[in-house]
Amino acid sequence: MTNVIIIFIHLSAAGVALGSLIYCLMVYLPVVEKNPGERDENSPSYKILDLLAPTTFASILILIGSGVYYLLENYSAQVGLKPGYYNLFGIKMLFVALAFFPSMYMAFSLRIQISHLDLNPGNKKLVSPTLKKMIGLSKMTLWMVAVATFLGVWLARY
Repeated sequence: MTNVIIIFIHLSAAGVALGSLIYCLMVYLPVVEKNPGERDENSPSYKILDLLAPTTFASILILIGSGVYYLLENYSAQVGLKPGYYNLFGIKMLFVALAFFPSMYMAFSLRIQISHLDLNPGNKKLVSPTLKKMIGLSKMTLWMVAVATFLGVWLARY
C-alpha cells in the first residue's frame, strides 16, 4: 500500500511539473503576449513566471524526495533487475539534476531579483532581460523533466 501512495505522489508531481510548464510556455504565453519584446512588471509573463518558478521547483523537489524514498523502501527488490537498468537510471538522474538546478536558480535568484519592485524601483530595468532568461530556462527545464519522465516510464518496464 505504501508503494502505491509513493508512486501516486511521484506521478502527480511529474504531472504538475510537466503540465504547468507546458501550459504556461506553450499555451498561455504565446496567446496573451502581443509583443514579447516589451515585458515589464505588468505583463502576463511577469505574473505567470512569478507563479511558475516556485511551482516547478516544488514539483521537482517532491519528485526527487518521493523517488529517493521509493528506492530506500524497496532496496531489496532491486536485486533481480535486468542488465542496463542502472545505466538508464543514471541517465535519468542526470536529466533530473539538469532540471533541478535551473529551476532552483529561477525560483531563488532570478525571481527574487525582480520581485517587490515597489521596494526596489531600480530593479525595473532588470525585468525584461530577467523574464527572457526565465522563459529560456523554463523551456530547458520542460525538456529535461519531459525526458526524465519518459525515462522513468521506460524504467518501469524493468
